[in-house]
Amino acid sequence: MAGEVYLLWLLPLLQTLAAYGAEFSSEACRELGFSSNLLCSSCDLLGQFSLNQLDIPCRQCCQEEAQLESRKLYPGAILEVCG
Repeated sequence: MAGEVYLLWLLPLLQTLAAYGAEFSSEACRELGFSSNLLCSSCDLLGQFSLNQLDIPCRQCCQEEAQLESRKLYPGAILEVCG
């Protein structure tokens, strides 16, 4: 319950910052419940669930798909510890 009250207070503040073009820190995005690998295309789906009020904060926390393509991803890794 306290978390919901905090979110209701924090959301308008973050929307105001977003209106001025400020990007949120990764910590602020986590506190809002957005993951670090949030794709901006996911923000397009918010309207389907009547969550339009989260659109601005979502867009301030998301990563464009083009940004992710520049990173090289691997299907797995092996960690070897020498000792």
